[in-house]
Amino acid sequence: MISDQGETIIAVATPLGKGALAVIRLSGPQARVLTEGQFHRSTQDQLQSRLPTLGEFWDSQKNCLDRVLVTFFQRPDSFTGEDVVEISCHGSPVVTRQIVETMLEKGARLAEPGEFTQRAFLNGKMDLAQAEGLRDLIESRTAFQAKLAYEQLGGSLSLRLTPLKEEIVRVLCHIETSLEFVEDDVEPQARASLAADLEKTERDLQKLEESFALGRIILEGATAVIVGKPNVGKSLIFNNLLEFNRAIVTDFPGTTRDVLAETIDVDGIPTRLVDTAGIREARDRIERLGVEKSLESAAESDVAIFVLDGSRPFEQEDWRIWELVRKRTCFLVVNKEDLTRQLQIPPELEGSGVLSVAVSALKGTHLQELRKMLSRALLPPQRVEQEAVPLTDIRHKRCIQKAREHLQAGIQSYKDGLSEEFPLYDFRKALDALGQITGETTVEDLLDQVFSTFCIGK
Repeated sequence: MISDQGETIIAVATPLGKGALAVIRLSGPQARVLTEGQFHRSTQDQLQSRLPTLGEFWDSQKNCLDRVLVTFFQRPDSFTGEDVVEISCHGSPVVTRQIVETMLEKGARLAEPGEFTQRAFLNGKMDLAQAEGLRDLIESRTAFQAKLAYEQLGGSLSLRLTPLKEEIVRVLCHIETSLEFVEDDVEPQARASLAADLEKTERDLQKLEESFALGRIILEGATAVIVGKPNVGKSLIFNNLLEFNRAIVTDFPGTTRDVLAETIDVDGIPTRLVDTAGIREARDRIERLGVEKSLESAAESDVAIFVLDGSRPFEQEDWRIWELVRKRTCFLVVNKEDLTRQLQIPPELEGSGVLSVAVSALKGTHLQELRKMLSRALLPPQRVEQEAVPLTDIRHKRCIQKAREHLQAGIQSYKDGLSEEFPLYDFRKALDALGQITGETTVEDLLDQVFSTFCIGK
């Protein structure tokens, strides 16, 4: 769906349902005219741009529907780049529906999801990456997510891509010049220099692609799975991190037979916290199913919280669990520090660099340290500092992957001394792939896919 900008569209921009206020938005060439026909105020002068005006909104039979505040934004100085009107009314679903129906009768049409933002993109008010940043800002669930989305809306990703695209364009110009003027053929030494410049660009793109691992966690959230033997205190730690009693806690080993999950906010990261059944040799069918689910959850997690009983020696079952989680981001929680310490962490574990914290889930000691460790495991500080603008969208990652593949192919053919037409093709494709991120090169299907993920009214 490419928006027909000859039409005037309308939608309720605020969430559906009862509220103190609601905002109805129109955009298009007839936005002001249609509104003025139903808006009655003390003066009948035309609406002035950016000047809120109080009056009554009438239906087609001249019945007053509500007392409203109307603000007109004249093109091109509006969100969409078109004439825009925002009608602020009382938040009754009946009132908003009647106002929208009246405007539909007068010639407006209902907006599609994301159509306002699509018009902003088509009119050059923002690029495609910025539009996606706006979507992510609306959908953000934590302050960290909102900050990252706002930076993308401000053009942070676009600015990072600009010098990389400019470098590819510069090399393209060299190659095209040599094709145009045979006498100016690029010398082997110059070829090597240009190839080296593009290799640096490819490495920069690789770093950006790798940042998706961090960006995904920030935007989509993470999963942290609590694993350990039966009766080491996993469920009590689970309840403490949730700050309410979700899991049943007893002194009997194997109380937790199934996987329990709740979402918590860990320094701005929505984290799905999973409590699992104790991992050991199962003694019945139900316990075996619980252990299998525990193993599946551990395999799918971003972080494993490996709980040990500080009052018991390190046992064979602990080794088995360690082998399951050692290749993941993992840290040790030594529970029951209020009891006599019997646990000695094996040198193999300490030598692996795995972090550990001692707590008493029963007494509630050092649980803040546990939260901080979970935060550091999800988002290592040095990793956050290195990635000021991480990728957060799988579409962007795939575009960069495609750009890198074409760059690598073009660089190789360039180094091999093949005719310029071969690297030229790949370098153009690389540039095209990067252009798809910001919408400089795009197709209707892509725009439909992106803007269909927006809410109606935005």
